[in-house]
Amino acid sequence: MSCHVEDQLSAYMDDELNEEERQQVETHLESCDSCQVLLEELFTIQSSVIHTFSQLQAPADFEIRVQQAIADREETPVFGKGWLFVPLMAFIALGLLWIATGAVFVKLVHGFLKLMIAMVYTASHLISGVPVLSGITVVLSLIIISTSVYSLRRLLQTSTS
Repeated sequence: MSCHVEDQLSAYMDDELNEEERQQVETHLESCDSCQVLLEELFTIQSSVIHTFSQLQAPADFEIRVQQAIADREETPVFGKGWLFVPLMAFIALGLLWIATGAVFVKLVHGFLKLMIAMVYTASHLISGVPVLSGITVVLSLIIISTSVYSLRRLLQTSTS
């Protein structure tokens, strides 16, 4: 067996493999030192965990405390006093926040639109007031339109081919 059986070692230790898989693992372990070392480490970890858990002891009143906690949990209603208060307050806070920021947002958008309108108005008057700028604007517009038509034509030719 050329591949390592690392993923099967835990099942091998717990005796969860069928007979054929168990034979394959044992055959591989006879010839592979790294898998043997890994198996020994797994057995060491397993024994230390078993040893540690065997030394742990629950407190004397552990069972009584667990039963009391379960009984307390069953007696407490799912919705205590004022369960509606928290979601209601959150809803009101979000509503107030929406109203406050909504007014500011509307004012910002209104101011931005006024600024854009003023800039377009100023730019159009500047261009129309200076004949050279009007000519440059017309030439640039024609260049942009002709380039767009040429690009669109090339795109349509390549997509139909």
